[in-house]
Amino acid sequence: MNLKLGLLTVLCGLVLAACGGGGGDSDPTGSPEAGASVAAASPAAEPGEGSLILSNLNEIVERDIAAGSTRIIISAPEPNSFFLDPAASRDGTQIAYIRQPPPTIIDGRFDGGSDLWVVNRDGTGARPLFEHAQANQLIRFPRWESATSVMAIVQEISTEDGITRVLYTLQRFDVATGARGRVLEDVLSFDVSPDGERLVYAKLLPQTGEVLAGASTIGEGDYELVGLDQFLAPFGYPRFSPDGLTVAFASADQTGAVAPVEFVSLQRNSAGRFEPEAVAVMMDGLPQDIWTVEAEGGTAVRVADLKEDLPALTWDGSGERIYAIGVDGLYEVNLSTGAVAVIGEGAFHAQISWAPDVGE
Repeated sequence: MNLKLGLLTVLCGLVLAACGGGGGDSDPTGSPEAGASVAAASPAAEPGEGSLILSNLNEIVERDIAAGSTRIIISAPEPNSFFLDPAASRDGTQIAYIRQPPPTIIDGRFDGGSDLWVVNRDGTGARPLFEHAQANQLIRFPRWESATSVMAIVQEISTEDGITRVLYTLQRFDVATGARGRVLEDVLSFDVSPDGERLVYAKLLPQTGEVLAGASTIGEGDYELVGLDQFLAPFGYPRFSPDGLTVAFASADQTGAVAPVEFVSLQRNSAGRFEPEAVAVMMDGLPQDIWTVEAEGGTAVRVADLKEDLPALTWDGSGERIYAIGVDGLYEVNLSTGAVAVIGEGAFHAQISWAPDVGE
């Protein structure tokens, strides 16, 4: 197997649950259908404070929100090694992230697994928290549960009675020792509430797709935030607001599935159409928008009509803005005014996390 082609296949596998069929042209600066109400609470930060931690496969960078300046925190140490899913700790001093080392072929078997790492905010002290224990074991989407534990999804391939399926298990990792334990099964993406006591997650359902679920106590029972009846799927990057009362997420509106289809995340030509060669190389997911829903469940509200490819998102510390990144741009969503602005360049399969200022 060609290693570069194999790695591309693994990167698609990393977002297997989010990859879909098609979408349409987008206007990323267009107005959203409606704004989201944010419950009154004492904000942890004023709008514009803090930084965005961004990954672009080759680097993890920090972007100062107020100044718009960026700096590299850490770069991939070797070719065909990629960085994914940065997650800042609650105090902003550490970043958990996924490192995908160069793929290898051992005894004729391809291995494109990924590992969980932690690094200090200044780029020092990078160390593995958990390295994949079997070929093609994928670790994704770390989130800090507390100062001493990180949760992440472990994706493994299982074959039983001749049937192959992918297992998605939410696991807890001890930051000091790397010891891990199971929390929940069939979790595609998730977040931990600001108080560290609740979960929101995309729950894989047998045969029928997925719903957005919540757990009022981590690891015990669940309830439905957004069900199949709202025709939203997949659910990407669910994120609690700073006050824990609202959840934002990325999703595609499936009610328009009969509309003309074009693939997103592909290179357009000067006429604004997709190049046929690009369509042959990579067909990614359905165009997605940014939505919010009450943390206890309800009707989801579209707050940013992006039509982006697998957009990742984060709240700022005040709860008044959501930042999202996709292929076509870095977006700021002002929930008070409903304005959506492009404030920077996008990147293929980029991810984002907000971090508070430290050392002040």
